[in-house]
Amino acid sequence: MVKNKEMLQEDRFLKIVEYLKQTTVASFAELAELTGASVGTIRRDLARLEQNGMLTVVRGGAASRSDDLSKQSFDMRGIENRSEKQELVKLLSRVVVDGQAIALNSGTTNIETARFLVSNYQRLTVITNNLRILDILKTGRNFTLIVPGGMLNPEEYALYGKKCEEEILSYNFDLLLLAVNAISDQKGITDFRTKEIGIIKAFMKSSRKIAVVADHSKFDRVAYRNVCGLDELDYIFSDSGLSEEQVCRYKNQGVEIFTPENNG
Repeated sequence: MVKNKEMLQEDRFLKIVEYLKQTTVASFAELAELTGASVGTIRRDLARLEQNGMLTVVRGGAASRSDDLSKQSFDMRGIENRSEKQELVKLLSRVVVDGQAIALNSGTTNIETARFLVSNYQRLTVITNNLRILDILKTGRNFTLIVPGGMLNPEEYALYGKKCEEEILSYNFDLLLLAVNAISDQKGITDFRTKEIGIIKAFMKSSRKIAVVADHSKFDRVAYRNVCGLDELDYIFSDSGLSEEQVCRYKNQGVEIFTPENNG
């Protein structure tokens, strides 16, 4: 019963965040009508969302907040742009086949990647350093799962550290599905998660092909830590929110880019 209640709350969170993206500001009463919840429930929801960096509570309601991902929790980032993430991961059938060895780094887009893999594949070997992703992958039939040892970052549910990186480097993978925070045609892949940088680079060194999975909101932005240039990537997968101009600009950097409207 508690689990069902949490799912309903998560649905409200998603509706509120997406609505504020469109309207910028909304009243308590407006959000109560939108979600079918009481004003008291909405007040509690907004307090939780503000605490997790998703919005700002103002007099009489709430206002959208610029999407500084470094101030948002892992779970809350997972709510944002979920439908776009679900749209883009469906395209992974173009590069993922049964029998492959796949690497998934920590990231909310790879939560949806994991769900797609367990629903559509029967025989994969998968390594991940994220415990939430592992929980999803363990439901896959005939999946072989690898979890590198390391220290736990409880805020990201992710394992990290030198020993973790060394263990990753002892394997060889067909494909890395790389969830990122920011991608730019000038700076390439950048990230605010300092503990994840070494892990990403180890995954990249161990993988024959590298595919970025990123919804359109991650494009044309720069985080404060450099990860790699676009020339080190093989594919980029994104959703239909990516403009044709953006697709052409990133293709001109020599990367195959897949969206529902473009086939690489």
